[in-house]
Amino acid sequence: MLTIFFISFAIVAALSMAISLMLTCHAWEHLRYVRGSCGIDRTAVSLGRVGLIVPCKGVDFTLKENIRSFFDQDYKDYEIYFVVESPDDPACGVVRKMLSTYSHVAAYLIIAGESTAGGQKIHNLLSGYHALAADIETIVFADSDIAPQRDWLSQLVTPLERLSVHAVTSYRWFLPQRYDLANLLLFSINAAAMGMICSRRQSVIWGGSWAISRETFEQSDIPLQWGRYLSDDLFATKKLNRLRLNIFFEPRCVVASSSDCSISNMWEFLRRQCFMGRWYLKKSWLLGVVHTSLSMLVFWGGLLGGAGLLLTGQSVPGSMGLTLACLLWIQAGIRSKWRQTAGDLYLRTQNPHLQRARWFDVCCYPLTLTVLWAALCSVAAQRFIRWKGIGYQVGQTGKVRFIERESSPHTTNGPLVVGSSLALSQTKQSEMDEGPKLSLYTQENKTKVRSIRRRAA
Repeated sequence: MLTIFFISFAIVAALSMAISLMLTCHAWEHLRYVRGSCGIDRTAVSLGRVGLIVPCKGVDFTLKENIRSFFDQDYKDYEIYFVVESPDDPACGVVRKMLSTYSHVAAYLIIAGESTAGGQKIHNLLSGYHALAADIETIVFADSDIAPQRDWLSQLVTPLERLSVHAVTSYRWFLPQRYDLANLLLFSINAAAMGMICSRRQSVIWGGSWAISRETFEQSDIPLQWGRYLSDDLFATKKLNRLRLNIFFEPRCVVASSSDCSISNMWEFLRRQCFMGRWYLKKSWLLGVVHTSLSMLVFWGGLLGGAGLLLTGQSVPGSMGLTLACLLWIQAGIRSKWRQTAGDLYLRTQNPHLQRARWFDVCCYPLTLTVLWAALCSVAAQRFIRWKGIGYQVGQTGKVRFIERESSPHTTNGPLVVGSSLALSQTKQSEMDEGPKLSLYTQENKTKVRSIRRRAA
C-alpha cells in the first residue's frame, strides 16, 4: 500500500515539475519578447480620429491624476467619453472639474443609467460607444484606475496599422501604496497572471487598456451581444478567438495602477477575476485549477511529508520530498525574478520603492500559491458575484440572469450627455444644448467577418 502511495506521488510530482518547467520557459520567452518589443523603434502613426471610452464609478484616491493623464496624451486627434451610471456618482464632480480645466481635448461626460440586462460596466461602455462621433475610426477602452504615460494612446493604436492586427491590448502593473500583506499578495499574483495571459502568439484582452478599429468592432458583432454578459474583456477575447481574429499584446503600453486594499478587498478582487475566468475562459480556468492543485499537493506534501519522514528516520523518501518542494520554490523564484525584470521595462524605470514587493514576490511562493489556489477553487460552483455594490447571477452560457442592486431614489434613463470640455466645436456644442442625440447601434449592410481577415492578410 505504501509503495502504491509513493508511486502515485511520484507521478503527480513529475506532472507538477513538468508544468513548472514549462511555465519557467514561458516566463523566459515572455521576458525576451518584452525586451525585443521595447527595443524596436516603432514610430507612432495616426489612425484618424480615436474615441477613448472610460467608464467611472466612485472616487479612487488617484482618480484625479488618472483622468489628467488621459488629457495629457501625445496623440493629436482623439476624444474622451467618460461614462458613469448615475449623476449621483461621486466621480461626476471630479470629471466635471477636469472637463472645465483641460479644454484642449474634446471630452464628454455621459450618464448611462442603470443596466437591466447585463454588467453595469458593459452597459456604460455601450453607452459610450453609442455616443461616438461618426468620424471616429478607432475605439480605445480604458479603466479609470490606470495612469498611462503620455505615449500610451499612440503606441496602443499603432500596431493596428503597422502590424495588421485586429485588437491591441496591454495590462496593469500594480504599485502598492502600503506594503502590507494584502497589497503584496495582490502585486505578486497579478504579476504572475500577467506573465501567463500576455503572450506574443495569442493574448487575452484586458478591459482596462485595449484598442480595436471601429470596423472590426462592429463587424464582429461585439456591440450587439455584449449587453447580456458580465465580463467585457473576456467575452471580447472569446468572440475574437472564435472568429480567428488576432489579439496583440503591446508591452510598452502596460500601465501603472496604484493599489491600496484590505485583505477583504483583495480577496473579493481575486475571486471576481477567477469568477470571470470560470464563466468566460473555462479552459484557462480549469488549467489554472489543475496546475495549482498539483503544485499544492507536491509542494506541501513534499515539505510537510518529507519533514515528517525525516523525523521518523526515513531519510531517503523524506529528502526526496523536501527536494521536490525546494525545486518548485526555486523555479517560482526564477520566474518571479524574470517578470520583475520585465516590470522595469514596462514602467521604463527601476522603482526603488517596489523593492520590498519584489522580494515578497520572489520569496513568498508558498503563500501566493495557496491564496491563488483557494481563489480558483472557491468559484467552482458559484453563479453569483457582487461587483461594485451590484450583485449578478449568471446562467450556464455566461449571460446575466439576475441583477440585485439597492434601490436608488434617483434613477436616470440614459444615455445622456451632461457635460463636455471647451474643445468642442460650436456645432457640436449647439447640438448638445438642444439635447443629446444618442441612437442605439444598428448595423446595415453587414459585411462578413471573413473580409476582415482577407484585408489583414
